[in-house]
Amino acid sequence: MNEEEIINILKEKFGDKIVECKIPMKRRVFVEVSKECYKDVVKFLLHDLDMKHVEAITGVDAKDHFEVIAHIGYGISVSVKVKISKDEPVIDSICDIARGVELYEREAYDLLGIVFKGNPNLKRFILPEDWPEGVYPLRKDYEAEHPKPLR
Repeated sequence: MNEEEIINILKEKFGDKIVECKIPMKRRVFVEVSKECYKDVVKFLLHDLDMKHVEAITGVDAKDHFEVIAHIGYGISVSVKVKISKDEPVIDSICDIARGVELYEREAYDLLGIVFKGNPNLKRFILPEDWPEGVYPLRKDYEAEHPKPLR
C-alpha cells in the first residue's frame, strides 16, 4: 500500500471527518481529522491497515488551539492530527487500543495540560511533584522566571 492509497482509504471510510491530507515526502502522510473521529482513525490504521506501531504522540500549543498528533507507522508513517479547544483541552485517550501510549499522553498532560479522557494513569510524568498546579511550561503563555545574573 502506498501513500495515496492510504489517503483514499481514509477518505472513503471517514468522509468529511477527514479535514485535510498531505504527502510531504515519500513514506510520510499527514492527516487532519475532526475530534469526534480521532480515536476511530487511529484504531482503523492500527487494526484494519495493520500499521502496528504508535511512534509518538505530540502535543502542540498553536496559540488559539491545541493540536494532538498521533504518529503511526509501519513502513509508511501516518501523522493523525486533531485540533482541540484551549478552553476545554480534552480528547479521548487511545491507550486502550494502542499499547505503550500512556507515557506519551502523560507527557502532553504534564507539559501542556491536555487531558486524555480514559487514560487510567494520567498524572505527573516529567515535572516535579511540587510543580504549581495549572502551570504548563510548554504553553505559549508560560513565562519562565529568569535567574538573576551572577556578577
